[in-house]
Amino acid sequence: MKRWGYWFLTMALLLLCGCVKEEDSQVAPVAGRTVLVYFAADNNLNSSVEGDMAAMEEGLLHTDMHNGNLLVYVDKKGQSPQLLRLVQEGDSVRRELIEEYVIDHASATAERLRQVLQQVTDTYPSDRYGLVLWSHGTAWLPADYKNYLRSFGTDTGNHAMRVDDLTTALADYHFDFLLFDACYMASLEVAYALRHNTDYLIASPTELLTDGFPYQLFMQDLFMPEADVVHIATQFYTYYQSSYGTVSVTKTAELADLATACRAIFQGKSEEELFAVPVQELQIMEYLTGNVHALYDCADYVRQLATDAQYAEFQSCMDRAVIYKATTPKSAYAYAFGTYLPINRFSGLSIYVPQAALAELNSWYQQLDWYQAVYR
Repeated sequence: MKRWGYWFLTMALLLLCGCVKEEDSQVAPVAGRTVLVYFAADNNLNSSVEGDMAAMEEGLLHTDMHNGNLLVYVDKKGQSPQLLRLVQEGDSVRRELIEEYVIDHASATAERLRQVLQQVTDTYPSDRYGLVLWSHGTAWLPADYKNYLRSFGTDTGNHAMRVDDLTTALADYHFDFLLFDACYMASLEVAYALRHNTDYLIASPTELLTDGFPYQLFMQDLFMPEADVVHIATQFYTYYQSSYGTVSVTKTAELADLATACRAIFQGKSEEELFAVPVQELQIMEYLTGNVHALYDCADYVRQLATDAQYAEFQSCMDRAVIYKATTPKSAYAYAFGTYLPINRFSGLSIYVPQAALAELNSWYQQLDWYQAVYR
């Protein structure tokens, strides 16, 4: 009887092992990176959406997505917003409709961005994510300062997201990279605010030309197991090197050390000392408000306030944080029907310079994480 018992036990174990093997063989492969491109285009950029989507589709034809997914949220003027999935099918790319929303829903709000992110991550779960934010941008400058300023995005009814709105929308998410296809978003204040939400920030500290990022050249980089963020930025510069463009890649893990270096320089400085910085000698990065500028080259500003030893430490931290930067000799600005400013000094990030003439901005600036970290 014992031998029969052993025999039955052995057979049961073999059958159990066989069942486990069969189940394992049917487990779906781990999803690759899910990338969301968020077109907040219910504005005067509306006509540029189709060209960029076509560029993405062209790039996907030559891309190994490593079992990843490309989701595209599109809100265009006068049309119902849609969430699409771009699917490779042989020698073409199909636009698969995931959802169509009511026409009056505003994309340039933290609530809407958060809702779309939740839908994407629920429907296409992955261990890795990437995010592209596409619209207008003005770094951290608030939408209510001037009627044509917004931190990110603009929509019908003057909706816009300030930096604190973005941090609220992204609070529960982390991305391998965050690419801003929007003007001015390579700002030290923006990078610091989003440091917990992304490993790398790819953006321009100045204005972008209408074409924006050349997606057809770097779709493969978005889906590599380790996204090639430097190559994405390099392709941007290569595309624009004969015209106008600036770009940088910031490694957010290095921003804590950069903040420490800046705190040693900024903390304790009086208002009089800050206002005494000769802004007319600094490298301008922004042309939004006429003769008074708010955004300047980060390193150029720091050099005005630091000792030699402090600046050396700052530059060491900056070199580790900004892992790639490139600029053409001039940058183009839409203000006054086209303005072209020389870029003589370029660290890859802009920074706000407090000034007596900008009392309203000075007050709002004090609410930012960056100000609290380095000036207080």
